[in-house]
Amino acid sequence: MKIGILGPEGTFSETAAVLWLNVRRGGTIEHVELNYYETIIDVAESIVRKEVDYGIVPIENSLEGSVGETLDLLSSENNEGGMRIVGEILVPIKICLLAKQTLGKFDHQTFQKSLIKNDSQSFARIRKVVSHPHALAQCKQFIRQRLKVKGVEVKSVESTAGAAKMAMEDETIAALASEEAAKRYKLKILAENVQDKESVTRFVALSSSDVETEPTGKDKTSLLLYLKDRPGALYEVLGEFAQRGINLTKIESRPSKRALGDYMFHIDCEGHLEEEVIKEVLDGVKRKVAMLKVLGSYPMARWIDR
Repeated sequence: MKIGILGPEGTFSETAAVLWLNVRRGGTIEHVELNYYETIIDVAESIVRKEVDYGIVPIENSLEGSVGETLDLLSSENNEGGMRIVGEILVPIKICLLAKQTLGKFDHQTFQKSLIKNDSQSFARIRKVVSHPHALAQCKQFIRQRLKVKGVEVKSVESTAGAAKMAMEDETIAALASEEAAKRYKLKILAENVQDKESVTRFVALSSSDVETEPTGKDKTSLLLYLKDRPGALYEVLGEFAQRGINLTKIESRPSKRALGDYMFHIDCEGHLEEEVIKEVLDGVKRKVAMLKVLGSYPMARWIDR
């Protein structure tokens, strides 16, 4: 089995892939090859080209909301029949400040105390902090209170692990990344859990459209809707779910990219496509929308504390 993920080694996407494999394959990840890609689009294209069997990509974070790039590729006309969601994974996000720098006379405990006191010696060598845009956004308070006051430049890069790799190569660069990335790139953890609040990122497993998932009794179905342009259109669609007692776990608008003010809707509901009640609601929705696309039915994620 080959799985495409955001690289390089040590990303949260890799953590998500391992968690998904542990659940899906009963704890074994033997005979699995992880292929690393620079962007979410690259992961998606690897699925379409059959380079990998599955791709793991982030779709939303509890602090920063949806990952637009993932939603856009799922709703793209280029994805017509190309791939579908076959699973989801929840990953607690714990971000650390990592650097290669030698602390000299500071041991780790002393460094942490000096960091809190804004001791300038703590950041003597750090000139730049890098990370993925979502990670930077989740650490706004830490960056503002502990880094920018030191005149440190903040720059976004393609992945948290990519940031860690940059820090490994240059002691003037610090990275906001995972503890796993610190281990992979032999970096020091200068500060732990620097995100503004505890957060969770939801990842989805994508595969080609011919991959089917069996109902488990606790499933989720993801839909993409394009409404007819008339008053009450969304209200009528939501009524189809409400009158059948189907719980919606997510509803979000996304620009259709056709015109300003023109939107598509991403909806997640509980239930599997093979269940009669879901078939009924989809038949009802089809009559009320200009376009309905099923993005996949898949098992709901199990919470795994890490």
